[in-house]
Amino acid sequence: MLRTLGGLRLEGTSFSKRKPLILAAFLALEGPKSRRYLQELFWPRAEDPQNSLSVALSQLKRAGVGVAGGEVLEARVACDALLLKEALGRGQLEEARALYRGRFLEGADEDLSEELEEWVWSTREALAQALYEAHRKETEKRFALGLKEEGEALLRKVLALPGVAEVAEEEPERRPLPEEVRLAFYGLAFLGPVRAGEVLRVSADSLEILWRRGLLTPTGEPTFLPPPTLEARRVALELARRLPLSEAAPYYRLSLPLWQEGDASRGKRALLDLARREVEENPREALALLQDLAPDPEVLLLRARALERLGRYAEALALLEEVPEDPRKSALKGVLCFRMGEKTRAREEAEKALQGDPYSQGEGWNLLGLLLLGEGRFQEAAEAFSRAAVRFLLSGERVRHLGALGNRAVALAELGQGEEAFQEVLEATEGHPLLQARFLLNLGVVKERQGLSQEAEGLYQRALALAEGVGNLEAVGRAWNNLGALYHRQRRKEEAQAAYEKALELARQAGERLLLAAALANWAELRGDRAALEEAIRVLEEAGHQALAQRYRARLGEA
Repeated sequence: MLRTLGGLRLEGTSFSKRKPLILAAFLALEGPKSRRYLQELFWPRAEDPQNSLSVALSQLKRAGVGVAGGEVLEARVACDALLLKEALGRGQLEEARALYRGRFLEGADEDLSEELEEWVWSTREALAQALYEAHRKETEKRFALGLKEEGEALLRKVLALPGVAEVAEEEPERRPLPEEVRLAFYGLAFLGPVRAGEVLRVSADSLEILWRRGLLTPTGEPTFLPPPTLEARRVALELARRLPLSEAAPYYRLSLPLWQEGDASRGKRALLDLARREVEENPREALALLQDLAPDPEVLLLRARALERLGRYAEALALLEEVPEDPRKSALKGVLCFRMGEKTRAREEAEKALQGDPYSQGEGWNLLGLLLLGEGRFQEAAEAFSRAAVRFLLSGERVRHLGALGNRAVALAELGQGEEAFQEVLEATEGHPLLQARFLLNLGVVKERQGLSQEAEGLYQRALALAEGVGNLEAVGRAWNNLGALYHRQRRKEEAQAAYEKALELARQAGERLLLAAALANWAELRGDRAALEEAIRVLEEAGHQALAQRYRARLGEA
């Protein structure tokens, strides 16, 4: 990285030749230039400017700075001033402030040609001006919405930067918009111009005022994401009341502190419905939707289900203690007992779940299938998963339906019949990349058990690409952990360690304690770090993952 803001230096090297570095900065910011132009700009009084340029280019090359071209030269180097411009173009003001460590080429502008010195000073002023103007426009948006404190705070941040106050000639417009116009903006920000036009009545005058104050693009798209102010919550509540239940949940959630007696029943129903849709593939969001609702049995059961999907088994089980006995409770309790290694209790709860509604029956059969799978009774397990898939289908649980089919494919694979079953599941999950990624990870494990390591690695890599595409940190981390374990078994130690470390970092970012502990245990085992492995096992036990902890303890005892 070529640092030009607050000084001049090339990161990662001791190279400090001033004029070659300014040359690299000039080309990075101004684009390709001819050799003749550069010779006249940088060495106007040199006896041999052509040689001076050649020497500077050679010095840059040895320092690792790429300058390409023949008669026309261009720099290939990351430059903080260029990154600053790009950040401002994207509206990333915080990133821009972090990049702006001081005035452009501060302390490095002595003994330059008159024309080059003029370029340094004009660039210095232009960068500071661009930084101020971007912040001024953003502060005006806050002032327009009556967010005076936020606007003043943002303005202070930019004016405190070196050289910015000197170019801050135009004061921001501080006058707030009329309430009617502000409320119209929140509606447009929440729904977008098309949907807002269907639900709300926004006058042409309001639209023009919002556009003139920079809050809307010419096509009516908001240019500012509003914070959850009281006015924003008021608009959200009005929208929640007007919108169909399937669309109302985000607005009921935002406006929850303003709910009146007539909003409680419909608002709760909207949040519960959305949480149910999210709980399988986005359990963290489901948990957030439920956090402020009164903890009645229905809410508690769904919270526990979200916690189970997050791998927080002990917390989920503790929460279930507050829920009355019911087949749905038994369905979830059985899954938790299975995950924590209590197979006898899991079977008992599964039998109770079979007495409930189709969803409970689906969970009961799926759990029995997992128990049978663990006992090596693969044909019976496949039949149980088939029954589960039917029950989940009847209850409208598409993700659980596909999950049961995936489990069935695992069981059939153990019987040597799983390829076609897995293919059917993968085709059924077309358009659901996260589901596909999870099934590919399962299929990879099956292939490993069959001794087909190369195929397993290919499946893990496909799963990794799909999970990265949707940005699911847990699934990406699991893919890296599986790859690490495969490399570990193949004695590819360096690749295994790199994969485990990626899994650890992703698990940390995602807050996935099970994955974190499992990857840590694998990493410690690879390195022969007994103390770290023992601590990872304790983490698993504390989180309620008794079965996995016992597996690692057995391996620890063998070491």
